[in-house]
Amino acid sequence: MAQPPGFVDPARPTHVSRLHRAIYGLRQAPQDWYTALTDFLVKFGFTKTKYDASLFVYSSGSTLIYFLVYVDDLLLTGNVPAVLDSLQTALSQQFSLKALGDVNYFLGIEIVPTSLGYILSQHKYMVDLLHRFQLTNMKAVDTPYLPRLL
Repeated sequence: MAQPPGFVDPARPTHVSRLHRAIYGLRQAPQDWYTALTDFLVKFGFTKTKYDASLFVYSSGSTLIYFLVYVDDLLLTGNVPAVLDSLQTALSQQFSLKALGDVNYFLGIEIVPTSLGYILSQHKYMVDLLHRFQLTNMKAVDTPYLPRLL
């Protein structure tokens, strides 16, 4: 952490401060947030998936909803808009939310809807890496693949 303005040590202006505790909130706050959100989702009828603690699934009849949690970023999708709307309303009554509409990017992954589903791409990330490591002018090389796999 950079030295705060007005407290810069003139003998060591380039030194940084060592953190002894969390700056924002309490150390247990993320766990408390996750527990409160999990309790809410379970009461709504969601179950936590066995292999991914950040993915919750709601399944009732033909209704299927997926709820993904990554720190304080949430992704909600499903096949019944009325159920999604009621869940979003209930969430906003319990927690402070900002609904951002249809998703285009989530955690650096581009999400493109198609008639058959979604395409997930990290094209922007790859282009950023090429620029970062100054590889944009490199000669392209064909990569072999098995035609049956595509």
